[in-house]
Amino acid sequence: MKVGIIGCAHMHVYSYTLCLKTLGIEIVGIYDRDKEKMFQFSEKYGIFPYEQLDDLLQTDIDTVLICSENVFHCEYTVSAAAYKKHVIVEKPMALTVEDAEKMISDCYAAGVKLMVAHPVRFSQPMQSLKQMIDEGTCGKLIAINATNHGKSPGGWFVENKLSGGGAIIDHTIHMADLVNWFFAPQIDSVFARGENLLGESYVEDTGLLHVTFTDGTFMSLDTSWNRPKEYPVWGDASLTLVTDKGWIHADGFGRKALLYNQKASPAFTYYEEDMDMAMIKAFKDAIDQNMPSPVSGEDGLFTVKMARMAYQSIEKGNRVIN
Repeated sequence: MKVGIIGCAHMHVYSYTLCLKTLGIEIVGIYDRDKEKMFQFSEKYGIFPYEQLDDLLQTDIDTVLICSENVFHCEYTVSAAAYKKHVIVEKPMALTVEDAEKMISDCYAAGVKLMVAHPVRFSQPMQSLKQMIDEGTCGKLIAINATNHGKSPGGWFVENKLSGGGAIIDHTIHMADLVNWFFAPQIDSVFARGENLLGESYVEDTGLLHVTFTDGTFMSLDTSWNRPKEYPVWGDASLTLVTDKGWIHADGFGRKALLYNQKASPAFTYYEEDMDMAMIKAFKDAIDQNMPSPVSGEDGLFTVKMARMAYQSIEKGNRVIN
């Protein structure tokens, strides 16, 4: 596996780059439309900067890692597929269902893998929960209560033309992916509300979704940037499953302990493998051993559909049926 990075706008590019370097994966170069940002990143991590995207794609890389602003995900994926490069794309996979479908079809036609960065499914609590569900020990699902709270990331994330939305497009994705991975349901309808309650951005910072599935189960999802800047952790990615046997709760951010010392304020410390590292390892194995994508384009498409239906519901002020 030899990687080229396309875009360094998303904060996850720093974590993913450290994961790649820790695993001994060669990063051949980086391209970003913002040359100043690209050169700063290049100098920090010792990665060669390419001022033209085609120049990076013409190297001997076999995989690209796309961490650009959301609006460019489709364009960059299509360009990489044209050069027969495998694609790892940051979530959300795309801003429209049509773009997501084009990304899938172009990668399929080129014979390359399309992998969507949904790291929460790689956290140990969610891996354990998946095993319990597959073994049938949780019982028959009735309902899901999900939360994905966090802090407002600011920057381009709150510029609609670059991000495609606010907390809903940013945080619905993680929980939608978990539900799809666990149960593979079909969406029947979505009713959503979004508000700008903090007044710190031009996009919604608060969202609430009610999703019904064709098998009769339903999900309530609180997807909000409502954590204050001084909150001790970024947020949560939690699921409560209500079944005919009871209920079970898991937080994808992992198990943590509150650490006290004499010199600083109490802080949470995590003691499980980082979910980003687990995901990058899985993607590396998929490339090196020619295995199926651990998080496919179709997986990403499911999450895009749910987010788009939420925005349609907000616009119409009513439930949207699939």
